[in-house]
Amino acid sequence: MGILDRIRVPLLGTLRPDPFKRLNDHAKIVKCCTESMQEAVTAYFRGDFERFETYRVKVTEQEGEADLIKKNIRNHLPRNIHMPVDKRNFMLLLTQQDKILDYEEDVVQWLSIRTTKCDEQLAKEFLTLTDKVVETIQHFERAIFNLTDVVEASFSDEERSETKRYIKHVSSSEHESDLLEHQLSRTIFSLEGTLSAMDIYHMLRTVQLLGEVANHAENASDRVRTLLAR
Repeated sequence: MGILDRIRVPLLGTLRPDPFKRLNDHAKIVKCCTESMQEAVTAYFRGDFERFETYRVKVTEQEGEADLIKKNIRNHLPRNIHMPVDKRNFMLLLTQQDKILDYEEDVVQWLSIRTTKCDEQLAKEFLTLTDKVVETIQHFERAIFNLTDVVEASFSDEERSETKRYIKHVSSSEHESDLLEHQLSRTIFSLEGTLSAMDIYHMLRTVQLLGEVANHAENASDRVRTLLAR
């Protein structure tokens, strides 16, 4: 081990619990909020609007908790101390991770504006899309939680390869989500004679917002990939 390695490894161990631990704390809320969003959407399309409201409130509360962590990271990220990754890329990752939460809140808030009664087939397609969006985020969560191991292992090839596998799964799931969005949009338009124009708009916008959740999971995973390259 050369002198630079002897200096760098202890330094990583000293810094890691600060910004990376808080990034993980933020990601844990993403995990909880995603579960709450899924419960809310499922309740909505099963017609259980009381249960939907319970989980809508949870999503809003969890998004607020994550905002506090995000602000804490931004206010206390060391400016004059070496980090094992580029600080700007680290903050871009945090921004994209936070946008997952923002759009999850948008999904449930938008649904709450209007009670649209859907037939069984349309409800089934919405739940299928939601499951795929959640799957996309779950793959991202594996990547972000593994990032700490990458840092602690001084960016070993083994740990980096594992994280890259998770990122690949994110891209695959997001693509499948895009296909489901397209199919669901076609289904909604086919119900033009059954649903009112406002119902159709309400449902189409819901599809778009769910898609944005998956999009930002992919964007965040791309930022993880950038950090791996350093």
